[in-house]
Amino acid sequence: MNQSYCSSCGNKIIPNAKFCPNCGEKIESAVVDTKKKKEATGVKKKATSGSNSYIILSFSFIFALLVIYLVLDSNEKTFQQKAGPAQGTTQQQEQLTQMMESILKIKSELEADPTNYSLLVQMANANFDIGRYREAISYYKKATFVNSSEPSVLIDLGVAYFNLNKPDSALIYMNHALKIDPNNPQGLYNTGIVHFNQGDSLKAIAQWERLVETNSNSPQAEAAKKFIEKLKSELTKS
Repeated sequence: MNQSYCSSCGNKIIPNAKFCPNCGEKIESAVVDTKKKKEATGVKKKATSGSNSYIILSFSFIFALLVIYLVLDSNEKTFQQKAGPAQGTTQQQEQLTQMMESILKIKSELEADPTNYSLLVQMANANFDIGRYREAISYYKKATFVNSSEPSVLIDLGVAYFNLNKPDSALIYMNHALKIDPNNPQGLYNTGIVHFNQGDSLKAIAQWERLVETNSNSPQAEAAKKFIEKLKSELTKS
């Protein structure tokens, strides 16, 4: 039996799938079998999708095997938890199908009400959850045109940029969120992560210390305390 592939991105398709788990295209219009795949031209190289709706940062020389997760206010489950890998189980495929159907439903509602803030944020979050960061950014920006005073949306927009390896753009929106809510625990935590990833440990520590000072009992502060201690230890050694 021939293996099916998505003609849009080249990803292998699970039997009976309704959507491509990699790019989201409908299978009815997006599948080629093995023979056709060999003949097809211009098939895009499989893109590396976002692994989840967290920023995953490995602290190489400092934290070795320790990996921290940048948690979003409105995106708390990982893409792998929700949808699974491309070759996942039937249940995972069903979850992805539901997510794609949800996106199509929101898209239809937006066509009738294109400036609906709630729908724009939902659409942005839904795209983020399946690793479509560029699409998520587009909808987050449209949402901010309607309402630019919601810190959580600005933070999520920044995280989407970070996942596209654009830390400077990420900081623009995260800092904007902090101007609105200077003590926002997620904003302080996230900006510290971005600064650290840019190699600026002192700025990272400053953000995390402010987080601990203003939100000492928050989960973000608990994580930040450990990072501060480890970073200061390493800086002292150097």
